[in-house]
Amino acid sequence: MATADADRCAARMKQFLASWDSGSDTLWGGATAVLVGSGVNKEDDLRYLKSVALEVWLFGYELPDTLILVTKTELHVVSSGKKAKLVSSVAAALLSEAGITLVVHNKPKGEDGHAQVDEVLAVVTAGSLTVGMVAKEAGEGAMTVYAAAALKATDSAAAMVEVGPGLADAMTVKDDSELSLLKKAAHLSTKAMAWAVEQVEGIVNEETKMTHAVLSEQCEDQILNPAGLGVKDLETEDVDICYPPVFQSGGEYELKMSASSTEKKMHYGVIVIALGARHQQYCTNVCRTLMIDPSKAMEETYAAALAAHEAALAALVHGADLAAPFDAAKAVLIAANPGGKGEELAAKLGKSIGTAIGLELREPSLVLGPKSRGAPQKVRAGQCYNVQIALSSLVNEAAKEGSKGRNWAIFIADTVSVAGAGAAPEVLTKGVSKALKDVSYQINDDEEGEEEEAAKSKKKKAKAATVAEGGVVMDAKTRTEMGGPSDEDARRRKQAALADKKNRETHQRLIGAQQAAMDGGKGGATADFVSYKSVADVPVPRVADLVLSVDRDAESVLLPIHGALVPFHIAAIKSIAVTQDAGHAFIRINFNAPTGPSAAGNASYPANVKFPDLTFLREVSYRSTDAKHANFVVQEVRSLKRSVTQRETEKAERATLTRQDRLVLSHGRVHRLVGLWMLPTFGSRGGRKAGTLEAHTNGLRYVGAKADEQVDVIYSNIKFAFFQPAKKEIKTLIHFHLHNPIMVGKKKTKDVQFYMEVMEAVQNLDGGRRNMYDPDEIEEEQKDRDREKRIHKEFSGFCRKVQEIWEKDFPALNLEFDSPYSELAFDGVPFKSTVRILPTATCLVELTEYPPLVVSAEDIEVVNLERVGFHLKNFDMAIIFKDFTRSVHRIDQVPVVNLDNIKQWLATLDIKYYEGKSNLNWKPLLKQIKDFPDEWLEAGGWEFLNNEIDDDDEGEAGEDAESESDFAPSDDSDEESESEEESDSGSVVESDDDDAGSDDESEGMDWDDLEEEAMAADDDANESDSDKKRKRSKGGG
Repeated sequence: MATADADRCAARMKQFLASWDSGSDTLWGGATAVLVGSGVNKEDDLRYLKSVALEVWLFGYELPDTLILVTKTELHVVSSGKKAKLVSSVAAALLSEAGITLVVHNKPKGEDGHAQVDEVLAVVTAGSLTVGMVAKEAGEGAMTVYAAAALKATDSAAAMVEVGPGLADAMTVKDDSELSLLKKAAHLSTKAMAWAVEQVEGIVNEETKMTHAVLSEQCEDQILNPAGLGVKDLETEDVDICYPPVFQSGGEYELKMSASSTEKKMHYGVIVIALGARHQQYCTNVCRTLMIDPSKAMEETYAAALAAHEAALAALVHGADLAAPFDAAKAVLIAANPGGKGEELAAKLGKSIGTAIGLELREPSLVLGPKSRGAPQKVRAGQCYNVQIALSSLVNEAAKEGSKGRNWAIFIADTVSVAGAGAAPEVLTKGVSKALKDVSYQINDDEEGEEEEAAKSKKKKAKAATVAEGGVVMDAKTRTEMGGPSDEDARRRKQAALADKKNRETHQRLIGAQQAAMDGGKGGATADFVSYKSVADVPVPRVADLVLSVDRDAESVLLPIHGALVPFHIAAIKSIAVTQDAGHAFIRINFNAPTGPSAAGNASYPANVKFPDLTFLREVSYRSTDAKHANFVVQEVRSLKRSVTQRETEKAERATLTRQDRLVLSHGRVHRLVGLWMLPTFGSRGGRKAGTLEAHTNGLRYVGAKADEQVDVIYSNIKFAFFQPAKKEIKTLIHFHLHNPIMVGKKKTKDVQFYMEVMEAVQNLDGGRRNMYDPDEIEEEQKDRDREKRIHKEFSGFCRKVQEIWEKDFPALNLEFDSPYSELAFDGVPFKSTVRILPTATCLVELTEYPPLVVSAEDIEVVNLERVGFHLKNFDMAIIFKDFTRSVHRIDQVPVVNLDNIKQWLATLDIKYYEGKSNLNWKPLLKQIKDFPDEWLEAGGWEFLNNEIDDDDEGEAGEDAESESDFAPSDDSDEESESEEESDSGSVVESDDDDAGSDDESEGMDWDDLEEEAMAADDDANESDSDKKRKRSKGGG
């Protein structure tokens, strides 16, 4: 059963009586009794009644079908059932603390209550009281109507006066509990406004068509579901809208809260948004104006209006006249005088710039305007006001006469609480920005005129790429289009300025790297493995004849040598092979040994470094008459080597992992995305099932279908976060590129992706064509569209919630979900297949196919565009990283029509690029630059890549070619010799255990390799002979 707060009711009754005593003549009309009543509750009724406000203010609940009479000594309440019991619970507190006697007149169920009303009116008649009522609410409820009629019939005994201003004055100063409710309502309003702004931004960016009415309905749904906006501390049943959210654009503006959102589609010009949220009946309001491609004059006008709004807020201090905020705003508009129209703008302010707000959305008796100048009521600490600047019928001189962008308006409103001691008021809805930079959007770069822009807008989309310094417009032009020489000239000037800077940075980095320790070679077998700790541990042969055998427990191979079984750890064995000839089986075992011609190979072999004076066994061969046993031993050795290699590889990968923070699980509600797949996979056998991604306190956790399928991604380890909706792809995904790798199953990875396919892969087996008007086909397409929208909504909502966690709890990480620019996408081959590559604000990514491509602009040193020529349809893109130990990454087969867009994107991110007509051998080239940085800088640095030399300057070109030759690869043999050196130092982890002939050619080919080569040559010869015979037969026929 609901109960009322007796102490709070008594305190507010004392406040009520104090207001009544201090302003009995001016605000209360000389009333000696106050009579108010409410009717039956109407669920869809958004009207604001002072009778309902008084009920909520005193008892904490709305009391439908109730009549209240207040005198200076008594409180009479006519109600029924549970409502009467609720009111009765405060009787003792009212009497002891406020000196008010509570009399509850219980109306029996099913009766009209006239008898109880007569009892109340008898008190009025007996005391010859002057009854005060709210005239507009005299018809609310059957008992109120009956009481008003009865009082009018006894004019000689009682008089009736208006007490609306008095009731407002009594309830206008908010206590701490009321301010807490207002702050929660304001928080919900700001979240709803942030959602609305985001929706409008998405509509403008994607150029979708949506009506104002649909937006209003969607926004209302968001307010009524606070959990969907991330407001967890509000219950759904405690919130409501103050009025249907208002969206207006296209030159038609009605700047008031009673306006309605029309069925017209939103115009991409000036968009006005107004909304309000209620929490436990307490109202807040916020309004914002968004401007798409505003002119300079419009921005100046908005800046003046914003300054006027701030001036009005500053004037709202304790003790100020109610007209002071209006006067301050008017003075600022006149002083700013934007475009010489200061007086005109001041005249558009209207009759007021706001009213008091609380249990009622608008309080007519507390108006911030000239009408209230000199009124007995003043601004008081604890009051809350809705302060707004509404300027309508503004004219955009830059727009065409009669166009939708010609007329525009400004609507800015905030809910504020008046502070004490003359301090500035607290803006409760400051969570959503109203600054010019946050509400002004520059989408179109062409400002030649609205006529041309309107004609082009249907054919051409504006492509904006937001980078750290702001928005950059990217024009999608092919190379055959006239992009204007100014753009190319500007890029060239910028690239020329980057050249010297990039050369100096590279040189300094190389000089510093020369002092650092080298990573060394890949390494060979470890020097610390042990087969048996003592001779006694070596297994005793079961038979007299010694045979080659495998001890899996000791991970060793026992080889009979000179009449004894000699153990060799599996890590010492490089490869093993078996061949058969003349009824015998020949087993050949190759060992890891530092006996190659390369000194680097010897130095990089750990066993040789640890034991430089020892002799290493390189190869041993056995002949056996038991071919079955020989094959069995070879398979056992290979199986053991495979398992040990896998274990050591995983161990080596885990050894290089950086220790991650422990995931702190969230308590209470956890944001989740269900039905997701993850890449890379866990690698377990059996059918794959979708999992769930959860957002916790300091990281994310993916939980698969099996108990061991779990991955934690800590927020501090995330370097880049991407959200890619399904645009021309079959899946919507969230991708994280990490600072340090983590283990997924048995694999080490720096990229983790969670995705959901937006359409099901279905193959039509009927063998016939489907009709475009086939109802089944139409239904399937509609299902796919609905599925795509649902998935996009779920993913974007999850990303928004995680983003809020980052901004609130981890602002220092500066994390933000980045979405690729699909308009700037181009095809290319970054690995083995042609994929769709997309630029982002900070990276170049390809996330749809695995392995993913994530290239950070911060890591790029220079980019060389190779095979660029007007006679070629494609070119290659070589990305050189600042870390010269990383291999140059190539993106091949990029269509030449994307060249200008790629160059513009690179120039936007201050990345130096060059163009060339041929591909370069980058491995020896970078090695030479790294070894001789001073000579490289003297030769011009990266300018050896610059092929834009005039044909007239042949002499200079010759000199440049001469200097460049020092850093060009002299011969492919250098690369081959280097690869040979690397192959000599192959480790047990990296060797191919299934490859019998994996020895390097530099070590000399043994007879097995020679035999295999001879057999391959014979096969080639036989194939060529058969081809010749076929050709002869065809020719003869």
